Amino acid sequence: MVARQARAEVTRAKIVDAAVDLFDEVGYGGTDMTAIIKRAGSTKGGFYYHFESKEQLAEAIIDEGKSRLQQAFVDADRFSSSALQCLVVATFEVAHLMRTDKLVGIGNLLAQSLSQISDAGNQAYGEWAAVFVTYAEKAAAQGDLRADVVPEEAGEAILIAVLGTQLLSDALGDDLFARLARAWGIVVPAIVSAESGPFFREFLARTAAQYGQPDVPAT
Repeated sequence: MVARQARAEVTRAKIVDAAVDLFDEVGYGGTDMTAIIKRAGSTKGGFYYHFESKEQLAEAIIDEGKSRLQQAFVDADRFSSSALQCLVVATFEVAHLMRTDKLVGIGNLLAQSLSQISDAGNQAYGEWAAVFVTYAEKAAAQGDLRADVVPEEAGEAILIAVLGTQLLSDALGDDLFARLARAWGIVVPAIVSAESGPFFREFLARTAAQYGQPDVPAT
């Protein structure tokens, strides 16, 4: 039984990897299940044992990508008790995963493009909004946000900035980390309290430098 389950997991992983590669090479619309099965070295039976359709496979990729991105937040939480520091670190690590982990990148693209035929993308973005709002609420409770900033609005604004940098960088093919650093350079003075401002501007500069971006606009 254990050996059979292990073989099944290997087959599933091969199907997912094959789909990620094909979605990357020819796009979701240009990939059919026959191509995925052939690339994975599987059979129709093997495919349907794990997935009912190409759409369900895409949803599995979105979910796995989301799990890997969530791990970046788990790791950031180990870094510091400061919610805003964790959020800065996590967003840079998310950008790193977007550029280095093909499944994460494809999962993100699928979440953007499949909203009309699947709830997986909308659900993923809704969950991310909740995560960012939670961190902003913690930052407010820790006294790091300005008194006139609504934590829910701050969390959503940060998420919008992060998503916007990804979309624009993907469209233009330029440096995602540089765009993210510039976005944070605008966001930090807009939401952070005067007392915490200098610390977070310096922290942002140090974090950006770790990802090859030594220059963050001083504001």
